[in-house]
Amino acid sequence: MLYYKLKKISEIDLSKDKKISIIGRVLDVNDGFFILSDGKNKVEILSEKNVKAGQIVRVFCSIEENKIKADIIQNLDGLDLNLYKEVEELYSKIGD
Repeated sequence: MLYYKLKKISEIDLSKDKKISIIGRVLDVNDGFFILSDGKNKVEILSEKNVKAGQIVRVFCSIEENKIKADIIQNLDGLDLNLYKEVEELYSKIGD
């Protein structure tokens, strides 16, 4: 059974990953895709779902043919992204 593994954009391996989730801010929205930033890196995500520039989201994605496609988009607008990053960094230091 495949599950969505939380990744930073820099950790995504298009040739190996199949299902991932990413948390970040929507930078730009275009027809059929949007650009998501985790604060350090950016990624293009294919999607027909409605998102708005500036919105904080968690995107559950499938990777097919080296393209990242949004399956589910969760609105996280109340999330303090800087605090989230600090907590994530602390967890990585102690080893989940």
